Amino acid sequence: MSSHYFVAVAALLLFASISSGQADQAANAEKQKTNRQQKDAPQKEDAGDALAALTGGAHIDKEAAERGRKIFVPSCGFCHGNDAHGKSGPDLVRSASVLHDNKGDVIGPVIQNGRPERGMPAFSALSAEQIADISVFLHSQAADVSNRFAYKIGDLITGDAQKGASFFNGDGHCGSCHSASGDLAHVATKYEPVELQRRMLYPAPNLIDVFLGRAVTPAAPTKVTVQLLSGERVSGTLDHLDEFTVSLRDSAGWHRSFPRESVTVDVQDPRAAHEGLLPKYTDQEMHDVLAYLETLK
Repeated sequence: MSSHYFVAVAALLLFASISSGQADQAANAEKQKTNRQQKDAPQKEDAGDALAALTGGAHIDKEAAERGRKIFVPSCGFCHGNDAHGKSGPDLVRSASVLHDNKGDVIGPVIQNGRPERGMPAFSALSAEQIADISVFLHSQAADVSNRFAYKIGDLITGDAQKGASFFNGDGHCGSCHSASGDLAHVATKYEPVELQRRMLYPAPNLIDVFLGRAVTPAAPTKVTVQLLSGERVSGTLDHLDEFTVSLRDSAGWHRSFPRESVTVDVQDPRAAHEGLLPKYTDQEMHDVLAYLETLK
C-alpha cells in the first residue's frame, strides 16, 4: 500500500476521534447544564421557604384574614382578646390546635360544637367558609408574632414615664447628678432604647462600643481622698484599691500608697451611684425610668 493510503486512514481516524470528543463534550455540557438547573430549582424553593420562615411563615391571604378578624372580634374577642392573645380564655396565637389547623379542619369542630365544660359556647351558625377565614386570621396573628423583621425596638418601652420621673427625682436620687435639661437633654434622640437602657444600668464604656465603631468617651478618672490617723488629708486620682491597700497619684504627680487599716478612704466615683442602684432596682422601676428617659427628645 502507498503511503498516501496510510495518511488518509490516519486522517479519517483523527477526524472521527475529534468529532467524537466534541460530541462527548457537547453532551457533557448539556448534562451539566441540566444538572445545574435541577440543582438550582430546589435551592430557589428552599430560599423561598427560608424567607417565609424568617418573615413569619407562609404567605397570608390578607383579605381572608380581614374577613376572619371581623368575625372573630365580636364572636370570640370577649374571651380570647381581639388580637387572639388571650383574655379570660386561652391564647390562640400559640395554640397547638391553631398551629396544625388548615382552613378550619382542626378548630372547626371546636368552634361549631363549643366546649361547654370549659365555658365555651357553640357557634354552629358559622359556615365552613367563615371558619376558614377565622383560621387565616389566627395564622396571620401567629405570623406577626414570629416575624422578627416587623418587631420594633420601641416595643420594649413598657414602663410608666410618670413613675419613672418620680423615681428619677425621688428614691433613685438620679437628679443629684443628672438633669433632664442639662446632660440628659435630648438623650432619647442620641441612643436607641436598648442602648439607652444599657448606658443607664452600665454607664462604663465597654467592648461592644469599640467593636461597633461608636465614639467612646474615656471614663473620667476616679478621684479619691485619703485621711490619715493624724487628720492629714491626701487627695488625687485613684490608682489602686483593694482590701489591704489604697494608692493614688496626687496633684504633684507623686505616687502614694497607704494601708487600708490605718486610713479612711473616700472614693468619688461618678459610676458608683449606678452600681449601687443595680441590686436595688425592681424590674418595674427599670422600665419606668427607661420610659421616662425616652420622653427626653
